[in-house]
Amino acid sequence: MTQRAKNRQSGFTLVEVIVVAGIVMVLSAIAIVLTQGTVQSYKANTASAEVVSQLRLARELAISKRRNVRIDFTPPNKIQVTVEYLTGETPGPAIAPVYLNDADQGVSGTCQYYVFPGLPDTPMGFGNTSAIDLAQPGGGGTWAVMFTTSGALVGTSALAGFSVIGNSNPVNASIFIGMPGVNSTARAVTVLGATGRVRTYAWDGTQWRE
Repeated sequence: MTQRAKNRQSGFTLVEVIVVAGIVMVLSAIAIVLTQGTVQSYKANTASAEVVSQLRLARELAISKRRNVRIDFTPPNKIQVTVEYLTGETPGPAIAPVYLNDADQGVSGTCQYYVFPGLPDTPMGFGNTSAIDLAQPGGGGTWAVMFTTSGALVGTSALAGFSVIGNSNPVNASIFIGMPGVNSTARAVTVLGATGRVRTYAWDGTQWRE
């Protein structure tokens, strides 16, 4: 066998090289898409967990300290827990705010409070007219909320002086989060006002799953 024939048998044709390169590119594109989806889902789950963590922290502080504890959800991505100390009482250390996905410098590529157009309300049915939907069971608009010493989530239309007002109207809450335009990142957290019970939901493409 001549040397030229050996080289022809041991080498690759241009068509073969192009086919292999095409397969590699397709597999790489699939890997990138899957990785991006995984990262987005991770961020959505993390943001949901941060909301739940702060809600539970506020409730536990209210019960253990026997003080009302206010929780503020400030768009686009801030959560602030504040203990309402009594007048004349020496306040404890301030609680640092928490930002969804730790995005205190911005929300690009991260989750924020957001209602996805066209998605239904959660099975709890507390409302989805806004990303932070707070309402009394008997009706009402947006309310400032706090956890009481009994662990209930209650609200008042005033934004200060909870310890003086002593409002005991239970408020059901729905907090919707996600990355705008990416429905797979839709998450929801609900709170039953009377008991303070927290539930979490994720959108699976067809319905909310707990």
